[in-house]
Amino acid sequence: MAPNSKIAVIGSTNWDICLYLPTLPAPGETVGGGELKSNLGGKGANQAVAAHLAGATTTFISCIGDDGSGNDILARFNTLDLATHGITQIQNTPTGTACIFIDAAGENCIGLTAGANEALSKGLIDSQLDQINDACVVVLQLEIPMDSVVHAATLASRQQQTVILNPAPAQALPEALFKHITIITPNLSELATITGMPTDTPEAINSAAAALLQKGVDTVVVTLGGEGAMLVTPSRAQLFPAQSVTVVDTTAAGDCFNGYLAAHLATHGLTDIDAGIETAIRASAIAVSRPGAVASLPTADEVKASTG
Repeated sequence: MAPNSKIAVIGSTNWDICLYLPTLPAPGETVGGGELKSNLGGKGANQAVAAHLAGATTTFISCIGDDGSGNDILARFNTLDLATHGITQIQNTPTGTACIFIDAAGENCIGLTAGANEALSKGLIDSQLDQINDACVVVLQLEIPMDSVVHAATLASRQQQTVILNPAPAQALPEALFKHITIITPNLSELATITGMPTDTPEAINSAAAALLQKGVDTVVVTLGGEGAMLVTPSRAQLFPAQSVTVVDTTAAGDCFNGYLAAHLATHGLTDIDAGIETAIRASAIAVSRPGAVASLPTADEVKASTG
């Protein structure tokens, strides 16, 4: 499908409860001295907001609960001027919730309960097809039921839409899914989980990415944290380095990357993927330099200013 600057993000919405600590607690350990913050999060929501801030016309398909967190999330989306017509509020169900510990170096560990995200069914996706089919890029993650992910990817690929799968949280993927993926964006641990292969050297990363290409994926973009990202296609492998920044919170780094990459491709097309990766890396560098998930995501003007 030709670029039209329209994106459909299908995925999770969570209420994030974040505790900033000097160090991450070990099993059985209590760490004090923390600062508590809470806000909108979830991989789907983070990526939708990132794409929206990047300038793409963004449709977000998601489920939230009918609790206080769900109401707060709707209000937050309205503040961000992100359309909420694709968001379904599920009755008598709690909103997905993530508990996030972040240490002084910006590293985190996360526990979550899916809540209303489990209600994002194939039928609900079908009810939003008019909105989804209008987009040239469809973005998916794995915080919603796997059969819904496969269903959405299958429908989108049949429409010749670009399908971006961020395979997080890491888990094994159905073989039937790979052929419907245009771009898959794992980090190193996710790449290892998906392929069952090591990812501890550049050569190993290339081999694992090549295994995904053999399964039917068109393009692999491996995010490498502070090292940048690796693009692997059937014809080339290329490292895109990241700029050095002071890391505060890495919670939304990958989501920021995916949202900005999707927005760039929706505007410029797949042939401009190199520039899309470079833009996404710059956006992520800004996101990790400040706290929060959605709260850390930069505007397009901020990313443009960072090129200097």
